[in-house]
Amino acid sequence: MKFDELFEQRSLVASKLKDCIRDFGYTKVSFASKADISRPTLDKLLNGSIDNKSSFDRHLQKILKLLNMTAEDLMLYHSAPVQTDDRAVFSQNAPMDHEMSDTAKKQYHLLMDVIDLCAIYY
Repeated sequence: MKFDELFEQRSLVASKLKDCIRDFGYTKVSFASKADISRPTLDKLLNGSIDNKSSFDRHLQKILKLLNMTAEDLMLYHSAPVQTDDRAVFSQNAPMDHEMSDTAKKQYHLLMDVIDLCAIYY
């Protein structure tokens, strides 16, 4: 598939890229960093709103290289089914009598420490 065709199908490419990023376990920030493109450019690609063909081609080539895919692989990519875990408890829907396990409490406190460090340095 030629990059001209991909540019014409930007919205489909955007949808496939979103699926790949999610399925490969990347965040937008980590993916943009690894692909060596800016986060705003990645957002434009994922929204299908990039209007410069040469920029689209250049950045898509970087993305395909990172994903180790061809353009055809990307367009034929099918998202992995999302598995739900009924055992997960989120703060908005937690039962009133729910208590975190000791492991969860340790992980929560570690996460809060990381967030505090990020607030200091960023």
